Amino acid sequence: MAHKALLIGAATGELSGVGNDVTAMADTLERWGFSSVRCERENASRAAILDAYERLIGQARPDDAVLVYYSGHGAYAADPKRGSGTPSPNTLQLIVPTDIDESTEDDFRGITSPELSVLLARLTERTRNVTVVLDCCHSAHMSRVGNRVVKGRTRPIPASMIMAHIDMIKRDGLALDLWHPPGNPYAVRIVACAPEQQAFEAANADGVQMGYLTDALTRYLTKARTSGTTVSWATVMNQVRQRVLDVCASQRPEAEGPARRVVFDTAELDPVASLPVTQVRDRIRIAGAPLFGVRPGDEFVVMPDDTPDPDDVRKVGDVRVDQIDGQAAYGPLVARDPDTSVPLGARAHLIRTALPPLPVAIDPQLDALVRAVGPVPIVRVAEDGETAPVRVEAGPAGLTIHDAIGPLHAPHTDQAVVVAGLKRLARARALRCLTEEPGLALTTPVSIRFGRVAGGKAVPMPRSGGVVHSGQSICVTVRNESEIAETVYVSLLDVGVSGQISVLNPSSPSGMRLAAGKEYVFGGNDFTGKLPGMAVSWPASMPADVARPETIVVLVSSEPTETHVLTQAGVTSRESRLSRLERYLWQLGDGQVREVAPEAGRPVRFAVHTIDFDLVPTPAPAPETAVFQVDDRPTPAAVLGNERAVSQESTVRLYLSDLVVCHNRTFRCADVRFDTLVVTDGPTGHPEFHVHTERFTGINDGERLTLPDAPIFRGTARKRLDIAVWVAPDAPVDLAARLRTENARTASDLIDAAQGILAGATGLYRNILLGTENFGAAQHLSVDAPDFSFRCAVRQGKGDGSGWHGRRDNGMSEQRVTIGERSWGVDGAEVATVMSEIERVMTTGGLAKLSLLAGDRPVTVFFNGSTTVVVDAAGDARPTEISGNLSRPTEISGRNARPTEISGR
Repeated sequence: MAHKALLIGAATGELSGVGNDVTAMADTLERWGFSSVRCERENASRAAILDAYERLIGQARPDDAVLVYYSGHGAYAADPKRGSGTPSPNTLQLIVPTDIDESTEDDFRGITSPELSVLLARLTERTRNVTVVLDCCHSAHMSRVGNRVVKGRTRPIPASMIMAHIDMIKRDGLALDLWHPPGNPYAVRIVACAPEQQAFEAANADGVQMGYLTDALTRYLTKARTSGTTVSWATVMNQVRQRVLDVCASQRPEAEGPARRVVFDTAELDPVASLPVTQVRDRIRIAGAPLFGVRPGDEFVVMPDDTPDPDDVRKVGDVRVDQIDGQAAYGPLVARDPDTSVPLGARAHLIRTALPPLPVAIDPQLDALVRAVGPVPIVRVAEDGETAPVRVEAGPAGLTIHDAIGPLHAPHTDQAVVVAGLKRLARARALRCLTEEPGLALTTPVSIRFGRVAGGKAVPMPRSGGVVHSGQSICVTVRNESEIAETVYVSLLDVGVSGQISVLNPSSPSGMRLAAGKEYVFGGNDFTGKLPGMAVSWPASMPADVARPETIVVLVSSEPTETHVLTQAGVTSRESRLSRLERYLWQLGDGQVREVAPEAGRPVRFAVHTIDFDLVPTPAPAPETAVFQVDDRPTPAAVLGNERAVSQESTVRLYLSDLVVCHNRTFRCADVRFDTLVVTDGPTGHPEFHVHTERFTGINDGERLTLPDAPIFRGTARKRLDIAVWVAPDAPVDLAARLRTENARTASDLIDAAQGILAGATGLYRNILLGTENFGAAQHLSVDAPDFSFRCAVRQGKGDGSGWHGRRDNGMSEQRVTIGERSWGVDGAEVATVMSEIERVMTTGGLAKLSLLAGDRPVTVFFNGSTTVVVDAAGDARPTEISGNLSRPTEISGRNARPTEISGR
């Protein structure tokens, strides 16, 4: 049997760890006997990837073990019904080759999920021993989160481009009848996260930039190969998932398909219920325990044989793990009978796991706090050099707990309050990382919808990456999708921004019962049928200066699960009858992990789903009321992430081209105007705007209208660039002048005002180009509105010498004037004179002598309406440039300007 791997690493955008991912995977697979083909850089283009995949299919034999691996960006097709915010369950997804930016309407360079599915189906026709690993995501809400880089594109691919591509590959004969939308039943598929979640790359424990999934998976596979222990993919992914959740609670890797298969084999294993043990004097060695995530504090019952369930009557004794190495776990044996030895073939059954302790960075000089934290089982002092998610800082006013975002409270002088806060954060982290036990995962299908409540109706939001403002209300709808008589019980647990855990279904503490085909709306009123929602508020004890993540854990179980144990202070009278899940929740609520007697508990099947959103401490701003036929704005989470980022500033040029009238039915007149409003932050944070207007007469259906080659906007973009485009019946309205009279504080205020000023206008296009996305530089956006289509292109830099420099002379802002192909600076004091002279020449003729700036160099420009002569005022007064035959109108931009184009604040 041969072992063959195709390793694809497509480094695009901000990703810098893709090469490390591929190298780590190649090294790991080599230990398992694989020979690998690597597709990277120019060999990770669409054509090269498809060619390598075809060769892999052609060379595969029935007994081969084959792995296909991809590291890079994922993307998805825009769904016009959902906007660009998040992919729906049926949204077309794709991987992003290195030549994706060379795509055109007729030549799309992405590789879609139908294409990948057909390739996989053809591969599994050759061999059934196939594993696919995808370290990417398709629902990126921002390109970077802290020191993490998201492995998905923040913008969807235009639906028109995707559908044209799908139609083309259908015509070319792609065997779509081989497509398995629910998943290929013959291949194990390992994905970095759920479809609505984000996957990340960051520096790992060794300081190497890698994808979280690849880093965890390669480490575990190496450990499994070294130990020689036979494990299933389900066991592998249980440990990989836990490792990823430890560093990023919002990314949950999954294994799809026949996950009970032995790693790189087709044989299947039942979940491991027990592990082999040997006795070394008075201690027990539990072989293979590290592979199953065993940690110090976990408890086992040792049985004399391979009986499936432990019991107190026949057990040899109990073991509490106190030591771990790469091969096994160790602990003292507390024998039921002191005279009994451990027989050959004895097995250890895990009955209780300790909560993972939260590492906290504490200055050793705070010895009293270090001593206070020592006895707390769910908190530990971080080791030297360890990156801890939480730290305690001492200041003149007391102690403060900080996380990666900032301080969590005002300084405290009471050390006990700080320790209690650390316990709360440890429980919150453990609940966010809760996963199903191997063999006890609930298989009943459920669907979950999350939304914000407005006017008694649910506004759909993504399950990951949404934004909620303090004071808003939310709702969660859970539906039992089972087609057979399977009843489930649903509970909602909220992990607040402060780490406080709350039960969101207190009236049904054992879970809301859902029969097959039924759904329940958390946040609805069962008696009136109305939807008031669940109000979300910002804790008064926390600084209200920055948004923070909040998580709702949706717990779906096969039996009632008493979530109220989270809030109980001690062991209840029915402790011995608690299920394993209830015991875990009790640990979260009480934290006294080591004081509960070992008990197997009822094996309740359960599934864990999460809803992650950012809670903003301030009330929601008034929504923008202007409506546009094409709205390509990024998600609120991406906009919020852009606001958090370091201030971005760049000189950009924005062009519109290829304007086509598809139908002139919108306006029964043949004369129309196109208005573009571009807004960015000014130097002081107040919005600056730029208006460009084009007028057309006698337009007809199918006509391609001529737009100027000059940019409709050029200047300094700060933080973000808001774009709005309208078409309206031609009317003598000076949009720029009217907007200057508005008391607008935001870009949305300006856009709503423009919508009102342009009577009878239709909004064609709305977008926000973010600084974190380099303001869309080098992007070419196709806009297909119902009646008009055009292209929008962004270019960075000054280009032909145009651009704003932000220069100030004598307290006056420098303005710009464009004459033909050239753009010049205008001293603020000269704007009125320059404007008057140019208008005089353009209307009555003659010669204008203009004092302008080429960068910081003063020049004199002589202009007669068709020819310019430039004289260097600092030189010998001889002409340095001559240009003529102007084919475009002259433009002036600036707060005080009036012709053609105007920008202002």
